[in-house]
Amino acid sequence: MPPSKSLQVKLADDHANGANAADATAFCVFTDEPRLPVAAHLDEAARRTIEDLLRAGEFKGEADDALVIHTTDAATPDAARRVLLVGLGSHEDFTRDALRRAAGVAVRRAREARVKHLRFMLPDVACGDAPELACAAAEGAHLGFYENDFYQQREAGDESTLEHFTIVAAAPDDALRDSLERARVVAEAANWARALADEPGASLPPREFARRAAEMAAEFGLAVETLDASEIRACGMGGLWGVGQGSDEPPALIVLRYEPEGASDEDELWAFVGKGITFDTGGISIKPAQKMEEMKSDMAGGAAALGALRACAELKLKRRVVVVVPTAENMPSGRALKPGDVVRTLAGYTIEVVDTDAEGRLVLVDGIAYARSLGAARIVDLATLTGSIIVALGDHRTGLFSNDDEWAARVETAAARAGEPAWRMPVSDDYKKKIESPIADFKNYGGRPDATAAALLLSKFAADTPWVHLDIAATSWHEEAQPHVPAGATGTGVRTLVELVRG
Repeated sequence: MPPSKSLQVKLADDHANGANAADATAFCVFTDEPRLPVAAHLDEAARRTIEDLLRAGEFKGEADDALVIHTTDAATPDAARRVLLVGLGSHEDFTRDALRRAAGVAVRRAREARVKHLRFMLPDVACGDAPELACAAAEGAHLGFYENDFYQQREAGDESTLEHFTIVAAAPDDALRDSLERARVVAEAANWARALADEPGASLPPREFARRAAEMAAEFGLAVETLDASEIRACGMGGLWGVGQGSDEPPALIVLRYEPEGASDEDELWAFVGKGITFDTGGISIKPAQKMEEMKSDMAGGAAALGALRACAELKLKRRVVVVVPTAENMPSGRALKPGDVVRTLAGYTIEVVDTDAEGRLVLVDGIAYARSLGAARIVDLATLTGSIIVALGDHRTGLFSNDDEWAARVETAAARAGEPAWRMPVSDDYKKKIESPIADFKNYGGRPDATAAALLLSKFAADTPWVHLDIAATSWHEEAQPHVPAGATGTGVRTLVELVRG
Protein backbone atom coordinates (compact mmCIF):
# COMPACT_ATOMS: atom_id res chain seq x y z
CA MET A 1 0.00 0.00 0.00
CA PRO A 2 1.84 3.14 -1.16
CA PRO A 3 1.71 6.16 1.15
CA SER A 4 -1.17 8.43 0.20
CA LYS A 5 -0.86 12.15 -0.37
CA SER A 6 -2.41 14.34 2.28
CA LEU A 7 -4.55 17.41 1.83
CA GLN A 8 -3.60 20.61 3.62
CA VAL A 9 -6.71 21.98 5.32
CA LYS A 10 -6.59 25.40 6.96
CA LEU A 11 -8.75 28.35 8.01
CA ALA A 12 -9.19 31.85 6.64
CA ASP A 13 -11.24 34.64 8.15
CA ASP A 14 -12.48 36.49 5.09
CA HIS A 15 -12.92 36.02 1.37
CA ALA A 16 -10.51 38.68 0.27
CA ASN A 17 -7.58 37.52 2.39
CA GLY A 18 -5.68 35.14 0.15
CA ALA A 19 -8.52 34.80 -2.33
CA ASN A 20 -6.27 35.52 -5.29
CA ALA A 21 -4.10 32.54 -4.30
CA ALA A 22 -7.02 30.15 -4.72
CA ASP A 23 -7.84 28.60 -8.08
CA ALA A 24 -11.50 28.24 -7.19
CA THR A 25 -14.01 29.06 -4.49
CA ALA A 26 -16.80 26.71 -3.41
CA PHE A 27 -20.17 28.06 -2.28
CA CYS A 28 -22.89 25.96 -0.67
CA VAL A 29 -26.35 26.33 -2.20
CA PHE A 30 -29.69 25.41 -0.60
CA THR A 31 -32.83 24.38 -2.43
CA ASP A 32 -34.84 26.98 -0.47
CA GLU A 33 -34.24 30.58 0.57
CA PRO A 34 -31.76 31.99 1.23
CA ARG A 35 -30.27 29.83 -1.44
CA LEU A 36 -26.80 31.39 -1.40
CA PRO A 37 -26.27 32.63 2.18
CA VAL A 38 -22.74 33.95 1.58
CA ALA A 39 -23.44 35.85 -1.64
CA ALA A 40 -21.82 38.96 -0.11
CA HIS A 41 -18.44 37.30 -0.71
CA LEU A 42 -18.97 37.33 -4.49
CA ASP A 43 -18.16 40.19 -6.80
CA GLU A 44 -21.04 41.69 -8.74
CA ALA A 45 -20.38 39.87 -12.01
CA ALA A 46 -20.08 36.47 -10.32
CA ARG A 47 -23.20 37.10 -8.24
CA ARG A 48 -25.26 37.95 -11.32
CA THR A 49 -24.02 34.84 -13.15
CA ILE A 50 -24.86 32.56 -10.24
CA GLU A 51 -28.23 34.17 -9.56
CA ASP A 52 -29.16 33.72 -13.23
CA LEU A 53 -28.23 30.02 -13.02
CA LEU A 54 -30.27 29.54 -9.87
CA ARG A 55 -33.24 31.46 -11.21
CA ALA A 56 -33.24 29.39 -14.39
CA GLY A 57 -33.11 26.17 -12.38
CA GLU A 58 -29.84 25.09 -13.97
CA PHE A 59 -28.53 24.37 -10.48
CA LYS A 60 -31.09 23.55 -7.82
CA GLY A 61 -28.91 22.95 -4.78
CA GLU A 62 -29.88 19.30 -4.34
CA ALA A 63 -27.67 17.40 -1.91
CA ASP A 64 -24.50 15.97 -3.53
CA ASP A 65 -24.93 18.01 -6.73
CA ALA A 66 -22.08 20.26 -7.85
CA LEU A 67 -21.38 22.60 -10.76
CA VAL A 68 -18.17 24.32 -11.84
CA ILE A 69 -18.71 27.67 -13.54
CA HIS A 70 -16.35 30.30 -14.90
CA THR A 71 -16.93 33.95 -14.07
CA THR A 72 -15.01 37.08 -14.90
CA ASP A 73 -13.45 39.01 -12.07
CA ALA A 74 -14.38 42.68 -12.49
CA ALA A 75 -10.93 43.75 -11.26
CA THR A 76 -9.17 41.61 -13.86
CA PRO A 77 -11.68 41.19 -16.71
CA ASP A 78 -9.31 39.17 -18.86
CA ALA A 79 -8.97 36.44 -16.24
CA ALA A 80 -11.54 33.72 -15.75
CA ARG A 81 -12.25 32.69 -12.16
CA ARG A 82 -13.78 29.35 -11.26
CA VAL A 83 -16.65 29.04 -8.83
CA LEU A 84 -17.85 25.67 -7.55
CA LEU A 85 -21.47 25.42 -6.47
CA VAL A 86 -22.22 22.55 -4.08
CA GLY A 87 -25.74 21.50 -3.11
CA LEU A 88 -26.80 21.13 0.52
CA GLY A 89 -30.50 20.35 0.08
CA SER A 90 -33.04 22.27 2.16
CA HIS A 91 -32.39 24.21 5.36
CA GLU A 92 -34.82 21.91 7.15
CA ASP A 93 -32.79 18.82 6.21
CA PHE A 94 -29.39 20.39 6.91
CA THR A 95 -27.09 18.43 9.22
CA ARG A 96 -23.39 18.37 9.91
CA ASP A 97 -23.24 15.20 7.83
CA ALA A 98 -24.76 17.06 4.87
CA LEU A 99 -21.94 19.58 5.17
CA ARG A 100 -19.40 16.76 5.52
CA ARG A 101 -20.64 15.22 2.29
CA ALA A 102 -20.71 18.60 0.53
CA ALA A 103 -17.06 19.19 1.38
CA GLY A 104 -16.20 15.75 0.01
CA VAL A 105 -18.11 16.54 -3.18
CA ALA A 106 -16.28 19.84 -3.49
CA VAL A 107 -12.89 18.17 -3.14
CA ARG A 108 -13.62 15.52 -5.72
CA ARG A 109 -15.00 18.01 -8.26
CA ALA A 110 -12.01 20.28 -7.65
CA ARG A 111 -9.66 17.39 -8.38
CA GLU A 112 -11.49 16.68 -11.62
CA ALA A 113 -11.10 20.35 -12.57
CA ARG A 114 -7.38 20.20 -11.68
CA VAL A 115 -7.71 22.87 -9.02
CA LYS A 116 -4.66 23.30 -6.77
CA HIS A 117 -6.16 25.50 -4.06
CA LEU A 118 -9.86 25.46 -3.20
CA ARG A 119 -11.51 27.90 -0.82
CA PHE A 120 -14.66 26.55 0.81
CA MET A 121 -17.15 29.05 2.18
CA LEU A 122 -18.61 27.73 5.41
CA PRO A 123 -22.40 28.33 5.17
CA ASP A 124 -24.04 30.70 7.61
CA VAL A 125 -26.66 28.45 9.17
CA ALA A 126 -28.63 28.71 12.38
CA CYS A 127 -28.01 25.13 13.56
CA GLY A 128 -24.65 23.94 14.80
CA ASP A 129 -21.78 25.91 16.30
CA ALA A 130 -18.91 27.05 14.13
CA PRO A 131 -16.26 24.60 15.46
CA GLU A 132 -18.51 21.60 14.79
CA LEU A 133 -19.38 22.85 11.31
CA ALA A 134 -15.72 23.49 10.52
CA CYS A 135 -14.87 20.02 11.83
CA ALA A 136 -17.51 18.44 9.59
CA ALA A 137 -16.28 20.33 6.53
CA ALA A 138 -12.65 19.42 7.23
CA GLU A 139 -13.51 15.75 7.80
CA GLY A 140 -15.44 15.69 4.54
CA ALA A 141 -12.52 17.22 2.68
CA HIS A 142 -10.02 14.67 4.01
CA LEU A 143 -12.42 11.76 3.40
CA GLY A 144 -13.24 12.98 -0.11
CA PHE A 145 -9.55 13.34 -0.94
CA TYR A 146 -8.93 9.63 -0.36
CA GLU A 147 -8.25 7.45 -3.39
CA ASN A 148 -7.72 3.70 -3.55
CA ASP A 149 -6.02 3.52 -6.94
CA PHE A 150 -2.89 2.13 -5.26
CA TYR A 151 -1.93 -0.15 -8.12
CA GLN A 152 -2.72 2.04 -11.12
CA GLN A 153 0.17 3.16 -13.28
CA ARG A 154 0.32 6.93 -13.64
CA GLU A 155 1.82 8.96 -16.42
CA ALA A 156 4.06 11.84 -15.40
CA GLY A 157 1.98 14.90 -14.54
CA ASP A 158 -1.23 12.86 -14.27
CA GLU A 159 -1.46 13.10 -10.48
CA SER A 160 -4.19 15.00 -8.70
CA THR A 161 -3.29 18.66 -8.38
CA LEU A 162 -5.41 19.61 -5.34
CA GLU A 163 -3.11 20.52 -2.46
CA HIS A 164 -4.90 23.09 -0.29
CA PHE A 165 -8.43 23.32 1.05
CA THR A 166 -9.13 26.56 2.91
CA ILE A 167 -12.27 26.84 5.02
CA VAL A 168 -13.53 30.42 5.17
CA ALA A 169 -15.33 31.21 8.40
CA ALA A 170 -16.12 34.32 10.39
CA ALA A 171 -13.55 35.14 13.06
CA PRO A 172 -11.51 31.93 13.30
CA ASP A 173 -10.35 31.25 16.86
CA ASP A 174 -8.56 28.53 18.79
CA ALA A 175 -11.74 26.45 19.04
CA LEU A 176 -12.06 26.43 15.26
CA ARG A 177 -8.41 25.52 14.81
CA ASP A 178 -8.70 22.74 17.36
CA SER A 179 -11.72 21.37 15.49
CA LEU A 180 -9.72 21.26 12.26
CA GLU A 181 -6.95 19.33 13.98
CA ARG A 182 -9.44 16.86 15.43
CA ALA A 183 -11.00 16.43 11.98
CA ARG A 184 -7.61 15.72 10.45
CA VAL A 185 -6.72 13.11 13.05
CA VAL A 186 -10.04 11.28 12.83
CA ALA A 187 -10.33 11.43 9.04
CA GLU A 188 -6.75 10.27 8.50
CA ALA A 189 -7.40 7.36 10.86
CA ALA A 190 -10.54 6.49 8.89
CA ASN A 191 -8.60 6.69 5.63
CA TRP A 192 -5.91 4.43 7.09
CA ALA A 193 -8.62 1.88 7.92
CA ARG A 194 -10.12 2.28 4.43
CA ALA A 195 -6.76 1.62 2.81
CA LEU A 196 -6.42 -1.63 4.75
CA ALA A 197 -9.89 -2.78 3.70
CA ASP A 198 -9.22 -1.81 0.08
CA GLU A 199 -5.99 -3.82 0.01
CA PRO A 200 -6.13 -7.08 -1.99
CA GLY A 201 -6.30 -10.23 0.12
CA ALA A 202 -3.03 -11.55 -1.31
CA SER A 203 -1.10 -8.58 0.04
CA LEU A 204 -2.85 -8.45 3.42
CA PRO A 205 -2.95 -11.94 4.94
CA PRO A 206 -3.28 -12.15 8.75
CA ARG A 207 0.46 -11.88 9.44
CA GLU A 208 0.73 -8.74 7.31
CA PHE A 209 -2.38 -7.29 8.92
CA ALA A 210 -0.72 -7.85 12.30
CA ARG A 211 2.54 -6.33 11.07
CA ARG A 212 0.81 -3.15 9.88
CA ALA A 213 -1.09 -2.89 13.16
CA ALA A 214 2.22 -3.17 15.04
CA GLU A 215 3.81 -0.58 12.78
CA MET A 216 0.95 1.84 13.50
CA ALA A 217 1.17 1.06 17.23
CA ALA A 218 4.86 1.97 17.28
CA GLU A 219 4.15 5.26 15.52
CA PHE A 220 1.39 6.31 17.94
CA GLY A 221 2.76 4.95 21.20
CA LEU A 222 0.41 1.99 21.63
CA ALA A 223 1.27 -1.28 23.35
CA VAL A 224 0.95 -4.25 21.01
CA GLU A 225 0.80 -8.01 21.38
CA THR A 226 0.21 -10.57 18.64
CA LEU A 227 -0.68 -14.18 19.37
CA ASP A 228 0.42 -16.54 16.62
CA ALA A 229 -1.34 -19.70 15.50
CA SER A 230 0.34 -21.97 18.06
CA GLU A 231 -0.55 -19.62 20.92
CA ILE A 232 -4.14 -19.31 19.65
CA ARG A 233 -4.49 -23.06 19.63
CA ALA A 234 -2.76 -23.54 22.97
CA CYS A 235 -5.03 -21.11 24.81
CA GLY A 236 -8.17 -22.76 23.45
CA MET A 237 -9.48 -20.35 20.84
CA GLY A 238 -11.13 -23.07 18.79
CA GLY A 239 -13.31 -20.64 16.86
CA LEU A 240 -10.41 -18.56 15.52
CA TRP A 241 -8.15 -21.58 15.06
CA GLY A 242 -10.90 -23.54 13.31
CA VAL A 243 -11.64 -20.80 10.78
CA GLY A 244 -7.96 -20.27 10.01
CA GLN A 245 -6.96 -23.93 9.76
CA GLY A 246 -8.05 -24.27 6.13
CA SER A 247 -5.59 -21.65 4.88
CA ASP A 248 -1.85 -21.76 4.22
CA GLU A 249 -1.79 -18.35 5.93
CA PRO A 250 -1.94 -18.87 9.72
CA PRO A 251 -4.40 -16.93 11.89
CA ALA A 252 -3.35 -14.30 14.43
CA LEU A 253 -4.86 -12.41 17.34
CA ILE A 254 -3.94 -8.71 17.28
CA VAL A 255 -4.14 -6.88 20.62
CA LEU A 256 -3.39 -3.15 20.92
CA ARG A 257 -3.70 -1.13 24.14
CA TYR A 258 -4.07 2.58 24.74
CA GLU A 259 -3.28 3.74 28.27
CA PRO A 260 -3.69 7.52 28.56
CA GLU A 261 -1.26 9.49 30.68
CA GLY A 262 -2.21 9.29 34.33
CA ALA A 263 -4.47 6.24 33.91
CA SER A 264 -4.49 3.49 36.51
CA ASP A 265 -5.70 -0.09 36.65
CA GLU A 266 -8.69 1.17 38.63
CA ASP A 267 -9.99 3.09 35.62
CA GLU A 268 -12.63 1.37 33.49
CA LEU A 269 -11.26 -0.48 30.46
CA TRP A 270 -13.24 -0.50 27.23
CA ALA A 271 -12.69 -3.06 24.48
CA PHE A 272 -13.27 -2.73 20.76
CA VAL A 273 -13.33 -6.13 19.06
CA GLY A 274 -13.10 -6.14 15.26
CA LYS A 275 -13.67 -9.00 12.86
CA GLY A 276 -10.47 -9.53 10.89
CA ILE A 277 -11.18 -12.03 8.10
CA THR A 278 -8.64 -10.90 5.51
CA PHE A 279 -10.36 -12.91 2.79
CA ASP A 280 -13.57 -14.91 2.96
CA THR A 281 -14.30 -17.56 0.36
CA GLY A 282 -16.96 -19.06 2.62
CA GLY A 283 -14.75 -22.10 3.22
CA ILE A 284 -16.35 -25.47 2.37
CA SER A 285 -19.72 -23.67 2.22
CA ILE A 286 -18.19 -21.68 -0.60
CA LYS A 287 -19.67 -18.40 -1.78
CA PRO A 288 -20.87 -17.70 -5.32
CA ALA A 289 -18.13 -16.26 -7.54
CA GLN A 290 -20.07 -13.04 -8.19
CA LYS A 291 -18.65 -10.18 -6.10
CA MET A 292 -16.37 -12.50 -4.16
CA GLU A 293 -13.57 -10.00 -4.83
CA GLU A 294 -15.22 -7.69 -2.30
CA MET A 295 -14.50 -10.25 0.42
CA LYS A 296 -11.03 -8.72 0.77
CA SER A 297 -12.83 -6.17 2.95
CA ASP A 298 -14.18 -8.73 5.42
CA MET A 299 -11.66 -7.33 7.91
CA ALA A 300 -13.17 -3.82 7.79
CA GLY A 301 -14.40 -4.14 11.37
CA GLY A 302 -10.90 -4.93 12.61
CA ALA A 303 -9.42 -2.09 10.56
CA ALA A 304 -11.99 0.35 11.98
CA ALA A 305 -11.26 -0.68 15.57
CA LEU A 306 -7.53 -0.20 15.00
CA GLY A 307 -8.07 3.12 13.22
CA ALA A 308 -10.20 4.39 16.09
CA LEU A 309 -7.48 3.50 18.61
CA ARG A 310 -4.92 5.34 16.49
CA ALA A 311 -7.10 8.47 16.62
CA CYS A 312 -7.73 8.11 20.38
CA ALA A 313 -3.99 7.99 20.99
CA GLU A 314 -3.20 10.96 18.74
CA LEU A 315 -5.98 13.03 20.34
CA LYS A 316 -4.81 11.94 23.81
CA LEU A 317 -8.31 11.04 24.93
CA LYS A 318 -8.79 10.13 28.60
CA ARG A 319 -10.05 6.56 28.35
CA ARG A 320 -8.32 3.20 28.64
CA VAL A 321 -9.07 1.17 25.52
CA VAL A 322 -7.95 -2.21 24.23
CA VAL A 323 -8.54 -3.40 20.66
CA VAL A 324 -8.78 -7.12 19.92
CA VAL A 325 -8.75 -8.28 16.29
CA PRO A 326 -9.07 -12.02 15.63
CA THR A 327 -7.75 -12.35 12.08
CA ALA A 328 -7.73 -15.30 9.67
CA GLU A 329 -8.37 -16.34 6.08
CA ASN A 330 -11.45 -18.48 5.49
CA MET A 331 -10.37 -20.90 2.75
CA PRO A 332 -11.46 -24.33 1.49
CA SER A 333 -8.86 -27.09 1.67
CA GLY A 334 -8.33 -30.57 3.01
CA ARG A 335 -7.69 -29.04 6.42
CA ALA A 336 -10.70 -26.70 6.46
CA LEU A 337 -13.62 -26.87 8.87
CA LYS A 338 -16.43 -29.04 7.55
CA PRO A 339 -20.14 -28.45 8.08
CA GLY A 340 -21.11 -30.50 11.12
CA ASP A 341 -17.76 -30.04 12.89
CA VAL A 342 -17.76 -28.82 16.50
CA VAL A 343 -15.28 -26.26 17.86
CA ARG A 344 -14.54 -25.50 21.51
CA THR A 345 -14.13 -21.79 22.19
CA LEU A 346 -12.01 -19.82 24.63
CA ALA A 347 -15.06 -19.33 26.89
CA GLY A 348 -15.50 -23.11 27.09
CA TYR A 349 -18.70 -23.28 25.05
CA THR A 350 -18.88 -25.58 22.04
CA ILE A 351 -20.32 -24.51 18.69
CA GLU A 352 -21.57 -26.75 15.90
CA VAL A 353 -20.42 -25.36 12.56
CA VAL A 354 -23.53 -25.69 10.41
CA ASP A 355 -22.25 -23.27 7.76
CA THR A 356 -18.56 -22.49 7.33
CA ASP A 357 -19.52 -19.19 5.68
CA ALA A 358 -20.84 -18.04 9.08
CA GLU A 359 -17.23 -17.79 10.20
CA GLY A 360 -17.23 -14.22 11.50
CA ARG A 361 -19.16 -15.13 14.62
CA LEU A 362 -16.72 -17.98 15.30
CA VAL A 363 -13.73 -15.65 15.46
CA LEU A 364 -15.64 -12.90 17.25
CA VAL A 365 -16.74 -15.11 20.16
CA ASP A 366 -13.09 -15.82 20.90
CA GLY A 367 -12.24 -12.13 20.51
CA ILE A 368 -15.02 -11.11 22.91
CA ALA A 369 -14.01 -13.78 25.43
CA TYR A 370 -10.40 -12.62 25.24
CA ALA A 371 -11.45 -8.99 25.81
CA ARG A 372 -13.38 -10.08 28.92
CA SER A 373 -10.33 -11.99 30.15
CA LEU A 374 -8.36 -8.73 29.96
CA GLY A 375 -10.88 -7.09 32.29
CA ALA A 376 -12.95 -5.14 29.77
CA ALA A 377 -15.87 -3.45 31.53
CA ARG A 378 -17.63 -2.52 28.28
CA ILE A 379 -17.35 -3.98 24.77
CA VAL A 380 -18.19 -2.86 21.25
CA ASP A 381 -17.63 -5.29 18.41
CA LEU A 382 -17.68 -4.33 14.74
CA ALA A 383 -18.11 -6.83 11.95
CA THR A 384 -19.10 -7.23 8.33
CA LEU A 385 -21.19 -10.07 9.65
CA THR A 386 -24.41 -10.78 7.74
CA GLY A 387 -26.11 -10.17 4.43
CA SER A 388 -29.31 -10.23 6.41
CA ILE A 389 -28.63 -6.76 7.84
CA ILE A 390 -28.47 -5.40 4.29
CA VAL A 391 -31.95 -6.76 3.64
CA ALA A 392 -33.20 -5.23 6.89
CA LEU A 393 -31.63 -1.75 6.76
CA GLY A 394 -30.11 -1.15 3.34
CA ASP A 395 -26.77 0.64 3.19
CA HIS A 396 -27.57 3.84 5.10
CA ARG A 397 -27.60 2.53 8.66
CA THR A 398 -25.52 0.11 10.67
CA GLY A 399 -27.37 -2.55 12.63
CA LEU A 400 -26.90 -2.14 16.39
CA PHE A 401 -27.55 -4.97 18.85
CA SER A 402 -26.99 -4.81 22.59
CA ASN A 403 -27.58 -6.47 25.94
CA ASP A 404 -27.60 -3.13 27.78
CA ASP A 405 -29.97 -0.21 27.10
CA GLU A 406 -27.71 2.49 28.55
CA TRP A 407 -24.63 1.32 26.65
CA ALA A 408 -26.65 0.96 23.44
CA ALA A 409 -27.94 4.53 23.81
CA ARG A 410 -24.41 5.88 24.26
CA VAL A 411 -23.14 4.11 21.15
CA GLU A 412 -26.18 5.14 19.12
CA THR A 413 -25.74 8.78 20.14
CA ALA A 414 -22.04 8.68 19.25
CA ALA A 415 -22.87 7.17 15.86
CA ALA A 416 -25.37 9.94 15.15
CA ARG A 417 -22.85 12.66 16.09
CA ALA A 418 -20.26 11.01 13.87
CA GLY A 419 -22.57 10.93 10.84
CA GLU A 420 -22.58 7.11 10.87
CA PRO A 421 -26.18 6.43 11.98
CA ALA A 422 -27.09 3.11 13.58
CA TRP A 423 -30.46 1.46 14.08
CA ARG A 424 -31.11 -0.72 17.09
CA MET A 425 -32.25 -4.25 16.29
CA PRO A 426 -33.68 -6.93 18.59
CA VAL A 427 -31.52 -9.52 20.31
CA SER A 428 -33.22 -11.77 22.85
CA ASP A 429 -33.92 -15.38 23.69
CA ASP A 430 -37.12 -15.14 21.63
CA TYR A 431 -34.80 -16.20 18.82
CA LYS A 432 -32.79 -18.81 20.73
CA LYS A 433 -34.04 -21.77 18.66
CA LYS A 434 -32.03 -20.31 15.78
CA ILE A 435 -28.77 -21.08 17.60
CA GLU A 436 -29.72 -24.29 19.44
CA SER A 437 -27.75 -27.41 18.48
CA PRO A 438 -28.57 -31.05 19.24
CA ILE A 439 -24.88 -31.87 19.61
CA ALA A 440 -23.17 -28.75 20.98
CA ASP A 441 -23.93 -25.77 23.21
CA PHE A 442 -24.76 -23.65 20.16
CA LYS A 443 -24.71 -23.73 16.38
CA ASN A 444 -23.35 -20.96 14.23
CA TYR A 445 -26.22 -20.59 11.76
CA GLY A 446 -29.96 -21.08 11.94
CA GLY A 447 -31.35 -19.25 8.92
CA ARG A 448 -33.15 -15.91 8.88
CA PRO A 449 -33.30 -13.53 10.65
CA ASP A 450 -29.58 -14.23 10.58
CA ALA A 451 -28.39 -10.81 11.77
CA THR A 452 -30.35 -11.28 14.98
CA ALA A 453 -29.35 -14.93 15.41
CA ALA A 454 -25.68 -14.04 14.91
CA ALA A 455 -25.94 -11.21 17.44
CA LEU A 456 -27.67 -13.53 19.91
CA LEU A 457 -24.78 -15.98 19.66
CA LEU A 458 -22.27 -13.20 20.32
CA SER A 459 -24.30 -12.00 23.30
CA LYS A 460 -23.85 -15.36 25.03
CA PHE A 461 -20.10 -14.72 25.07
CA ALA A 462 -20.45 -11.11 26.24
CA ALA A 463 -22.52 -12.52 29.15
CA ASP A 464 -23.22 -9.76 31.68
CA THR A 465 -20.64 -7.31 30.31
CA PRO A 466 -22.34 -4.30 28.67
CA TRP A 467 -21.89 -5.04 24.97
CA VAL A 468 -22.84 -3.58 21.61
CA HIS A 469 -22.51 -5.37 18.28
CA LEU A 470 -22.34 -3.21 15.14
CA ASP A 471 -23.11 -5.14 11.96
CA ILE A 472 -21.42 -3.02 9.29
CA ALA A 473 -21.88 -5.44 6.38
CA ALA A 474 -23.80 -2.81 4.38
CA THR A 475 -22.17 0.42 5.52
CA SER A 476 -18.50 -0.56 5.29
CA TRP A 477 -18.38 -0.70 1.49
CA HIS A 478 -19.65 1.30 -1.49
CA GLU A 479 -20.10 -0.87 -4.57
CA GLU A 480 -20.18 2.25 -6.75
CA ALA A 481 -18.46 5.61 -6.46
CA GLN A 482 -20.44 8.24 -4.58
CA PRO A 483 -20.28 11.98 -5.28
CA HIS A 484 -18.25 12.48 -2.08
CA VAL A 485 -16.12 9.30 -1.92
CA PRO A 486 -14.78 6.62 -4.29
CA ALA A 487 -16.12 3.09 -4.57
CA GLY A 488 -14.72 0.72 -1.99
CA ALA A 489 -14.13 0.84 1.74
CA THR A 490 -15.80 3.58 3.80
CA GLY A 491 -14.00 3.34 7.14
CA THR A 492 -17.35 3.09 8.92
CA GLY A 493 -16.95 2.73 12.66
CA VAL A 494 -13.81 4.79 13.18
CA ARG A 495 -15.64 8.08 13.75
CA THR A 496 -18.33 6.40 15.88
CA LEU A 497 -15.81 4.84 18.24
CA VAL A 498 -13.82 8.07 18.58
CA GLU A 499 -17.01 9.98 19.40
CA LEU A 500 -17.89 7.33 21.93
CA VAL A 501 -14.53 7.69 23.69
CA ARG A 502 -14.73 11.49 23.52
CA GLY A 503 -18.10 11.29 25.31
